[in-house]
Amino acid sequence: MRSFIAIIILVLTGCGRLNHGPTTVATSPTLEMDVIVSILQERFGAHLPNGTSLVINSTFSIDGFGQSYDEFTRSLLSEASDQVPSDLIRDFCQKNAKPQSVWPALGLRLPIKLLSRSELDSFFAVPAKQKKPDGWDRFYARYPKSPGIITISRVGFNQSGDLAIIYLGSQSHWLAGSGQIHIFRKQHGKWVDERFSIGPSWVS
Repeated sequence: MRSFIAIIILVLTGCGRLNHGPTTVATSPTLEMDVIVSILQERFGAHLPNGTSLVINSTFSIDGFGQSYDEFTRSLLSEASDQVPSDLIRDFCQKNAKPQSVWPALGLRLPIKLLSRSELDSFFAVPAKQKKPDGWDRFYARYPKSPGIITISRVGFNQSGDLAIIYLGSQSHWLAGSGQIHIFRKQHGKWVDERFSIGPSWVS
């Protein structure tokens, strides 16, 4: 929907912009990228063999769902369980408390194109009198094989380092998109989607 594109442009973060201190788990971009690569390959792997680059928003972000940092954190913590411990949730929220640039090094792991605010605006933020062609038509003229625009968050971990949590959203047209928080578990050295999520989600 058009409101989602507005959300992308504003680069809202689901955990707000307050910072409640250092993250609870010491991790590196490499560890976070392991999880990011796992979810992108799982979700969009079918598009990669044909040489397609995944178009990813250049800023780590989470759809705000109209909640403040404290509301969002409390909401997620209320769902804490043995499967999704509170330290995992806190690390996730603290890491995503403010906008941050996606690491260019991710491009060494997967074929990606980081979509800047200015490029996004060139597709969708145009004067009303210039509505033709449609914003998505302009996007696909530049990225004809793309599965759409992807938004990812930073990755939270639990203290033992065997659970991870990440937000993934994607939009391929005005009424074709979804976003939710995913839980991954490390099994035999690989990150595996637990096939359940917590917190809010959206579908358009």
